[in-house]
Amino acid sequence: MNDAIDIVIPWVDGSDEKWKAQKEEAFHAAKADMASDSSIRFESWGNLRYWFRAVEKFMPWFNRIVFVTWGHLPSFLNTRNPRLKIVKHSDYIPEKYLPTFNSNTIEMNYHRIADLEENFILFNDDFFPLQPIEETYFFKNNRVCDEAVEGVVVPVKEDDSTLMTRYVQINNLSIINKYFNKREVQKKNHDKWYCEDYGELLERTISMSYWDNFMGIRDPHLPSALKKSTLARLWDLEYEALDRASRNRFRHHNDISQWLIRYWQLCEGDFEPRRTQGKFYVVDIKNCNDIAQVIRKQSQKMIGINENCTEEEFRTIREKINRAFEEILPEKSSFEL
Repeated sequence: MNDAIDIVIPWVDGSDEKWKAQKEEAFHAAKADMASDSSIRFESWGNLRYWFRAVEKFMPWFNRIVFVTWGHLPSFLNTRNPRLKIVKHSDYIPEKYLPTFNSNTIEMNYHRIADLEENFILFNDDFFPLQPIEETYFFKNNRVCDEAVEGVVVPVKEDDSTLMTRYVQINNLSIINKYFNKREVQKKNHDKWYCEDYGELLERTISMSYWDNFMGIRDPHLPSALKKSTLARLWDLEYEALDRASRNRFRHHNDISQWLIRYWQLCEGDFEPRRTQGKFYVVDIKNCNDIAQVIRKQSQKMIGINENCTEEEFRTIREKINRAFEEILPEKSSFEL
């Protein structure tokens, strides 16, 4: 049996004029990298209502949805729902870090949210369950369920859109290798790191066995089961690094991300091994019809979707993807007015 499990989801309304004005002022003050300010990153899919419908239908066992926002709310949201907790950035993020438009700052301060349960699942608004998911997929007897699979951080060209992510991955791994010896970690929890349930992914860890340090850990771009106490402990141990990173109003090369919480849990061995179920898709104008079919047929347990397109193409893609969600999730959730 598990204690209560909260679901945390951050959300931003990129069309909010007050938010846009504050963001522009902060951007110029910070002299941020233009890559951090890409407007498409804040473009709305307009399908948040389907996220609520999917979670309520396929994961009805959750305790509360903790809805994290700059301050704006979607017009359809039933704010009186007792299973909804609305949290503004100013409610939990220290004032010295505000305003922030950096998702890493928003996520790496979640332990400060009042009444957040120890067990929580971190979603993004582009992660959707498409089939029933038991709570034991995320937690068993209050232990997180996850997969311990190694990988590598691959260098990319300076103009590559993933460059900032690579920096952050290195920052996370630097902290992990500071506190953990890979060989000791894997020897102590051999059956969790070399679990046959990982299937072909196990070959990645085997191929990395030569190196003494972690050179990467696979990041499934899907919801993560996390412990609030783990995040709090990381702040105790690495306050200077997390404080410096949280001061970045926009994404920065010295950021630290929520993936560090996963890495720490895996290295401590306090998890139950299981294979990640679901798939992450980068949607473009060429494959959007195929991905819409995945949604209609509910052929994946969960999906994550991110766009790689022009703003004009995005409007077409959004219409096709949202039409598919409407077909499988036509009924309102209790979170809608």
